[in-house]
Amino acid sequence: MKVDSFESFFRGNYPKAFYLALRHLHDEEASRDLVADAFEHVWKKVETSGEDIANMESYLLTTVRNRCIGYLRKQQTVSKFAKMELHTMERCYEEDFDFQRRELHMEEVMEALNELTPKTRHIVKACYVERKKYREVASELDISESTVKKHIMQALSFLRQKFKGRS
Repeated sequence: MKVDSFESFFRGNYPKAFYLALRHLHDEEASRDLVADAFEHVWKKVETSGEDIANMESYLLTTVRNRCIGYLRKQQTVSKFAKMELHTMERCYEEDFDFQRRELHMEEVMEALNELTPKTRHIVKACYVERKKYREVASELDISESTVKKHIMQALSFLRQKFKGRS
């Protein structure tokens, strides 16, 4: 194929192809790039098949349309991924913030536990930190389960008063 005839084909069909792409994409730069790629594709097709350039106008416009569809699908996928990534980052930030806040609260609670009597502190830590049952703690300390409950009630009452009005 002659370069002159392709240049003439390019000049005659570029505006149609560009406005077709622009109508679909609403982005001038992307439309220019896409149309340039479509013309390159048509050039290679004509060179390899030896078809007449006159029959290539509909092939060019179909190529542009198909490439627009592909471009939009890709952009849609990228947009979905970006939204998902943004949501994940926001959630991680919130969870990290909540985690830090919880850690501060736990440190304050642990410091407050130091204000309890040694026996009450031991019972609270055994029940809530070590996750032992009241029966196990009572058996360890050789006291009744109701005494363990009494110490727990006192500790919880103290902690409620100490942290009253905080969220």
